[in-house]
Amino acid sequence: METVMSGRSNQHGDASHLPLFARSMLRLTRLILQYPVATVSLAVGLALVSIVLAYFDLGYKSSRLDLLNPHSDYNRLWIEYINEFGDDDDAVIVVEGTNRDQVVPVLQEISAQLARKGQLFHAVMHQVDLSTIRSKGLHYVPTPDLLKIEYFLQGAVTIVKGHWSQLKVAAMLNQLSVQVQGAAANQQATAMAMAEMQRFTESLLVSLQNMNRDYRSPWPGMPDAFSTISELGSEYLLTKEGKLGFVLLRLAEGEDKLAPRTEAIDALRELIQQINIQHPDAKIGLTGLPVMENDEMRASQSSMLWASVLSMIGVIVVVIAGFGGVRHALMANIILLIGMAWAFAYVTLSIGHLNILSVTFTATLIGIGIDFGTYYVARYMQLRREGQACREAILATTAAVGPSISTGAMTTAVSFFAAGLTSFTGVSELGIIAGGGILLCALAQLFVLPAGLYLMDRSVIGQRIPEPVPIHSLLAPFMKAPRLVSAVGVVASVFLACGLPHLWYDHNLLNMQPTGLESVELERKLLNESDQSVWYALSMADTRDELLARKAEFLAMPSVERTEEIVSMLPVDHEQKQPVIHRIDKLLENLPERPPEISVDALDDLGRSLQSAQLIATRVAGGGNCARQIEQIRDILRRMQPSECVAELTQFQQSMAGDLLSRLHAMGGIANPEPPKLTDLPTSLVDRFVGQNGRHLLKIYGKGDIWNMESLGQFVHDVRQVDPRVTGNPLQAYEASLEMKQSYQLAALYATLVIIVVLWFDFRSITYCLLAMVPLALSITQTFGLMGLLNIPLNPANLIALPLIVGIGVDYGVHIIHNFLEQEGPYKMTPATAIAVMVDAATTVIGFGSLMIASHQGLQSLGRVLTIGITCCTMTSLILLPAVLTWMTRNRPTPSVEEKPTALPEPPVTLRVPRLRETPYEARSA
Repeated sequence: METVMSGRSNQHGDASHLPLFARSMLRLTRLILQYPVATVSLAVGLALVSIVLAYFDLGYKSSRLDLLNPHSDYNRLWIEYINEFGDDDDAVIVVEGTNRDQVVPVLQEISAQLARKGQLFHAVMHQVDLSTIRSKGLHYVPTPDLLKIEYFLQGAVTIVKGHWSQLKVAAMLNQLSVQVQGAAANQQATAMAMAEMQRFTESLLVSLQNMNRDYRSPWPGMPDAFSTISELGSEYLLTKEGKLGFVLLRLAEGEDKLAPRTEAIDALRELIQQINIQHPDAKIGLTGLPVMENDEMRASQSSMLWASVLSMIGVIVVVIAGFGGVRHALMANIILLIGMAWAFAYVTLSIGHLNILSVTFTATLIGIGIDFGTYYVARYMQLRREGQACREAILATTAAVGPSISTGAMTTAVSFFAAGLTSFTGVSELGIIAGGGILLCALAQLFVLPAGLYLMDRSVIGQRIPEPVPIHSLLAPFMKAPRLVSAVGVVASVFLACGLPHLWYDHNLLNMQPTGLESVELERKLLNESDQSVWYALSMADTRDELLARKAEFLAMPSVERTEEIVSMLPVDHEQKQPVIHRIDKLLENLPERPPEISVDALDDLGRSLQSAQLIATRVAGGGNCARQIEQIRDILRRMQPSECVAELTQFQQSMAGDLLSRLHAMGGIANPEPPKLTDLPTSLVDRFVGQNGRHLLKIYGKGDIWNMESLGQFVHDVRQVDPRVTGNPLQAYEASLEMKQSYQLAALYATLVIIVVLWFDFRSITYCLLAMVPLALSITQTFGLMGLLNIPLNPANLIALPLIVGIGVDYGVHIIHNFLEQEGPYKMTPATAIAVMVDAATTVIGFGSLMIASHQGLQSLGRVLTIGITCCTMTSLILLPAVLTWMTRNRPTPSVEEKPTALPEPPVTLRVPRLRETPYEARSA
């Protein structure tokens, strides 16, 4: 191939001297030029059919789950969770106020409004309403405490069911004195009896001192377990001492396939805005994974649309400006649109759908697909300016640059197809889609573009060939000192390579989100101010005991902040407790509504009871305080008139009786013998924690910012120590990020290996293969080194730049080396190659650089990295590689005969492949 393409062996040889691939392309081009109208009509017809096919059959998968390998261990665990609990995540409405009283009414109003729109929202929860289960509150009391309660009630119920006289002050003192004396032999029992007496006398003393304006209950306190029962009411979802409140809800999917839940989210934001007007002092916001994903998808769609429009306009403008005219640039872009239409049909038939990653292939085709037409048009225009007729120039262009365009297309496509060999589904599908699309765009430019050019330029319009921008003249000064340029290029590359150790990878998905999104900012606020997050790990257990045991282990982990579950809301030991609670329930049947009036004992009898109790208290260890309280009571009563004494004692006795009866009624309200069941809990709560097959769910929240990869890695490691089958969004993101990174790295490696093979079949020379890969090797080093120096991290969004730079870098190198092989003597880059590579680079930079206007940080970073990478490829390809080739051929003899192009006759007449060495830099510059 070297000999033939260089033109050194046979300047006027027939087409049989061309390589087999070039001869095949030439024959097909002749056939196309014989039937140009049919060719264009067929291409346009296929494009229309492709558009219709894609419109009706091309699907779109918007879930992140669709990006993951369904056969990976971590994804199978997630699918197992979805099969049990469904794939709905909570949207979260956040209400911020100055205090609880300001926040709670807003939560209530939001929930009431949401309840009226059941077609859009379900499983709304702003509080945990446990009022139903409260009637079974005694089941939460330990069995020993239940027995104590039963003992107390046996005496108390006797009083309220007819023996109210036992509540007379004198009777109470006499009974307590007997208990103290009866417990004298047992120190512990004495202390307990003495405590009861002291509690009673203290209650009486406080009432008398404050003229019954301050009542202190003399009855024994309830067991500690009653604090649990007191919580069995309605608890609002609050944090930060009531300053932050939450409403959790699930959203309807809606009909928008590209951004699910859009209708529900828009309605929700409108409702929040209305409520905010009514409550201007409260701040109301919306976040949660479904909202963040929807916002991200809509922002990326908008960004991609504007980027695609701007890139298409920019590509057209650059091609027109570069080639100095409209018609050839317009023709190349029209053919690009035809190739893109074919690509959509290819996607429909091969994969059948796009996902949130592969949807970027349109920008890829706009940026790269025009390149093949650029090379073709540039060479064609140069041949026309040199005097060749339209048909001859088209055939000569196909013979000269067709193989290099084909090789460039194959190497670029291979860089994407290699991604199809990786395990990450999103990357694999993108590689297959983009690789096939690039080949189809190249096919359109190689075989439909010639027909279009022939139809356009064989008329009178085609007699004028515009003059392109003289890029070769601008580059000529660099070629006068090739050794210096080569040395400077190597030194610059080494300097930039110093940034490689500083290059880092940002796994944090929050940093990929569009700027200014309320949902993202709220998530950051929750993390910074309250350690709340919409992210949590999930552990499923078959039994209550298994889940609670795991809960204890999780809470012992340093990276775990808290857990959520509902199994602890359902106590156990019903076999032991139920009989006791049943007896208590029987005791508390038919309680009176209010106590009768209890008469007061004769004051003399009361005085003797007080004196006796004081004496007993004085003799008991630890009874000194009680004795002093009784003495104070006696002093107060002595200073009162008899009628006043009777009135105060009567009121105290009635308060004490009412207090006792109220306690018994309250006890009866929680003494349902039936054990608590899941059906007693709110449905919105149960659905979140109990699966379809009865499995229980435990949510595990990490400490600090687990969006950060270091914290996330520690959290994932810790929770897996407790439950190897733990799943959840944090683990999905962690594994997916690592797998995506590895997939892109493997794709670049696979692509490089296959590209070497493709280049070998093209050049059949290790030297030329290595030279063609110079732009690739140096541009990757320069790009990543510059990113390290500028502190621009790699991330899951911009890592796709790696296979792109691989393909583009090799593509530029292939065309330069093919141009080199066409010449004799010292290498001089031809004007067609110079303008083609420059226009190619400019269109690619515009195609991808337009992403830098995106609000989506991931797309913006992709545009930034590709702009840097393609710029490095361009500088290396147009300056450094030509300088190296010029220096290598400095001593190669210049041909003595300057030949003039001849017309291209019909077969089987001979075909001359032009050397394109007639216009060196110096001559063109002069």
